[in-house]
Amino acid sequence: MSIIVKLKQLIATHFPVVSDIKKMILIRSVEKKQRSALSILKKKEVYRCVFLAIDISVWKYDGVFRLMMNNSRFEPIVLVCPMVNHGEKVMWEKMEQCISFYKEKGYNVVSSYDRNNHRFIDLRKELAPDILFYTNPYKGLIDDRYFITNHLDLLTVYVPYFLSNAKDINFSNNQLLHNLVWRNYLEFDFNLEVCKKYTLNRGKNAVVTGYPGIESLIDHHNYKDQFNGDKRKRIIWAPHHMLEAGKYGHSCFLKYANYMLDITKSFENEVIFIFKPHPLLRAKLYKEWGTKKTDEYYYNWSNGNNTTINEGDYYDLFLSSDAMIHDSGSFVVEYLYVNKPVMRTVNDVPLEEQFNEFALTCLQNYYMANNEADIKQFVNNVINGIDPLEERRTRFVHEVLMPKGSPSQNIITDIIDSIDNQIQYRN
Repeated sequence: MSIIVKLKQLIATHFPVVSDIKKMILIRSVEKKQRSALSILKKKEVYRCVFLAIDISVWKYDGVFRLMMNNSRFEPIVLVCPMVNHGEKVMWEKMEQCISFYKEKGYNVVSSYDRNNHRFIDLRKELAPDILFYTNPYKGLIDDRYFITNHLDLLTVYVPYFLSNAKDINFSNNQLLHNLVWRNYLEFDFNLEVCKKYTLNRGKNAVVTGYPGIESLIDHHNYKDQFNGDKRKRIIWAPHHMLEAGKYGHSCFLKYANYMLDITKSFENEVIFIFKPHPLLRAKLYKEWGTKKTDEYYYNWSNGNNTTINEGDYYDLFLSSDAMIHDSGSFVVEYLYVNKPVMRTVNDVPLEEQFNEFALTCLQNYYMANNEADIKQFVNNVINGIDPLEERRTRFVHEVLMPKGSPSQNIITDIIDSIDNQIQYRN
């Protein structure tokens, strides 16, 4: 074996360790900066909180933002940032959608792009935030100038954009951002134990508050029927974007894409079908199918006699629905909160390789689809009100999933108490 081959093997073996050491050094240096930031905020009466938004579907701060709007100690602002990993066309579309979405809510919203001067704004100089709230943990997704590594001297907060369910701990709980934020707010005690055991900082910045993303599903805040009282059953189909093979390749979209359109025609008088694609699916399909075929497919869903498409906020949609079929990751837990029949389409990747123990427990309350016949039977059962899992699912939702108090209020309380009492970490 040559020296070069041995050297390559040595690097491959030890590089992850070297990388983790560098991250740990960075984490330790950030801790000092956070202590300084805390002491500065102790002297302030109002905290300017900037929420870095990139996509409507991952916005889970509604309750937090509204509470801040009504609390004199906070000045909340939404900064719509570019999502840069799927090309400029998708980036500009997402930014426009976000700006309209937050303006309709009456939020103080700012675009990160200054059209008058044809430039992206300087977050630090032009908004002067005290606390930054991240909506997504992945480096390379948001424009790098807004990523946490450029704002390490500020207090930073992260709330998961989905209820953590992945088998891969590094993916769901141990990204660099998870370890660098001042507060990593978690959904359940289960998540805290995972962080304490597996993350680089051993979960010292993690606090269990419950998941603010499910509050609207529980309290039906400003809920509006999406279908104007139409008496037909409403069934959502929510396919994931991960078309690639491998441990994250749990999408069944290519397997059922044609069938799901065909089945809608068989139930025109009984069911409204709602296509709820993952926000990244269209971009993936442009590469897989090409632009023409992809746009035509989406058009067919938008213009069928009993079909529609939803690419935005989904709380009203969930509450308006009667059932859902999906292969999503985030919806595994989230849809259970509406306590309606839900089916998982499965492929050759075992669920045990995709999901953690908690998610697998949630999936015990699911109907499973191994083929087209299973899907058709599920649709017929929804039409006829047949739901054998209803009792078990109801018990699971109430005994396991319901949060202790308001997650959003828990977050607000923790922030205020931590600043007032100079508490850097809870663990």
